[in-house]
Amino acid sequence: MKKTPFIIVLWVIAAGLFYLCLQSIDLDQAWNELSKATPSWLFWAVFFNACILGIWASLWYLLLPKKLSVPFIRIFQANSFMSTSCNTIPFPGGHAVGVMALARRAKVGHTVALSVLALDQLMEGFAKIFVLSLVAIFVPLPERMGQAILVFIVAIGFFASIMFYLAHKKPGTREGKETGSFAGKLRAFVSRWSAHLEVLRDMRIFSLGLLLALLMMFAQTLGIWAVQKSLNLDLPVWAPILVMGALNLATVLPITPGNFGVYEGTAFLVYQFCGLTPELALSLALLQHLCFLVPMVGTGYLVLLFVTSAQKDNLSEEKWVADET
Repeated sequence: MKKTPFIIVLWVIAAGLFYLCLQSIDLDQAWNELSKATPSWLFWAVFFNACILGIWASLWYLLLPKKLSVPFIRIFQANSFMSTSCNTIPFPGGHAVGVMALARRAKVGHTVALSVLALDQLMEGFAKIFVLSLVAIFVPLPERMGQAILVFIVAIGFFASIMFYLAHKKPGTREGKETGSFAGKLRAFVSRWSAHLEVLRDMRIFSLGLLLALLMMFAQTLGIWAVQKSLNLDLPVWAPILVMGALNLATVLPITPGNFGVYEGTAFLVYQFCGLTPELALSLALLQHLCFLVPMVGTGYLVLLFVTSAQKDNLSEEKWVADET
């Protein structure tokens, strides 16, 4: 019950941002622009966004400690559950679901799951820095966006410094009396958690993880580009990169479920910055978010349906064997 007012506030913010986009827009004209989209290009947009999940699951698989042997399909299932949750419930609910799904579905434990999620966020942070650097180099940005990029880079640098420090720090011995207190238990948990950050001690694996994070960004950029092509637009080559950079900044902390309103509002403003009409900018923003949500949300539900049906089949098979004996 305590979360209800908070969720209402988030949806009010989303509705307010969406309302700002709708002001002075001819909705009939926007719908006409939307209906002109080429289905084949929209299919490719959905496909490119679907590729994100495969690359993302591969990144999680890479970030697991070497001593663990987990089937890739289990990692993919946990990853799809987190993707669906992050795009349907407010922050940080989706991340909590991801940790629980990875810990239980892949059976790696909560400390390993937390370390994988932390490393995942770090890799994505470095990849976002790369994208934002490209934006700053090739695109004439408003002053405020340039300042936001600088703040984001500093924040990621600070987060990375802490994680590299913990990864390379030798765990100290703990006295039994010390671990009995809350502070002692917390220090023991951090010590166990940091022990699983071995990826940061192996530059080969770290470089491969960073490459996978960059591939995720590239796949999402291709999805944005495909949506632009679906409306037969001839935008500058840097337009998809600018949209990606702006969305990375605006959705660092998802304040609304699925970034509804925030995503559309950000894309709308960027496309207007590129010189498009409000109706065309709104159509692009809506199509772009829809093509992103279809695989990122739908895959988790499909996996859940498959897992549930498989479990029912296993239970019925076990009962049939029991009856025979």
